[in-house]
Amino acid sequence: MSGQPEVPPASLTSSVLAGAGNAALAVVRHVPTRALLWAILGMLGGALAVAGSLLLGALTLDGGAASMLRGARFLVPLLLPVIGFIAFGLHGANRGVAHAALALEAQWRLVEQLVDRAITLIGQHLGTRLANLPLAQAESALKGVIRTSLGNDETALRRGGLTGWVLRQARALLTVKVEACLLSAYRAEYKADAAGGGGIDLAKVRDRAIEELTGHLREFLFGPLNGQLMLLLLLFFGLGIGWYHLGLGLVALVG
Repeated sequence: MSGQPEVPPASLTSSVLAGAGNAALAVVRHVPTRALLWAILGMLGGALAVAGSLLLGALTLDGGAASMLRGARFLVPLLLPVIGFIAFGLHGANRGVAHAALALEAQWRLVEQLVDRAITLIGQHLGTRLANLPLAQAESALKGVIRTSLGNDETALRRGGLTGWVLRQARALLTVKVEACLLSAYRAEYKADAAGGGGIDLAKVRDRAIEELTGHLREFLFGPLNGQLMLLLLLFFGLGIGWYHLGLGLVALVG
């Protein structure tokens, strides 16, 4: 195995998060703001779903919308805005963490530091053995080393409060993407070595992973969140507007 990237020892013992300080506070300040904004939107969406369900009831039920509010059923319209506040607030917090991860990468090149740490420990722990392992065993060994190298950050763990939580969440989010891209880059280098020989070059693995991550980081971070939002909107408004009619349908099926 050749061409391992040289990483200064200091970057292995001190995380970028250790020096974030006041700048990190500026990053995490946006997280509660986004969470609150999305929570308010969720509450308004809940009120809109209540209005839609009552309108649907007024148009389709013999007793009108009043029949939807008899007994304990009146709790549903009361709870929908609360559920919207909580569900969309959590989604907003996740979006805030994703934005924090982007800011950390932009200001402190966190992706590069995480990749460098992982590559260095891969070289130290696996060394030349990695080139002699079948691909499946090599990937299993790589996963173990990567998770060990990226999963322990005492600096982030020591931070308390909102700052510590956001930094840990942002770092964990990036760590998952770093692991996936490192494995993908290793597979590509493994195939290139099988075709042309010359050994697996960890420097090329590093460069491939960093290029893929930095080029598609926003897509990696917000793609799943956008899918989550679509599902949340579909469930929330579908169930929020049609809850009474769905209940009637279930009662009819059971009966």
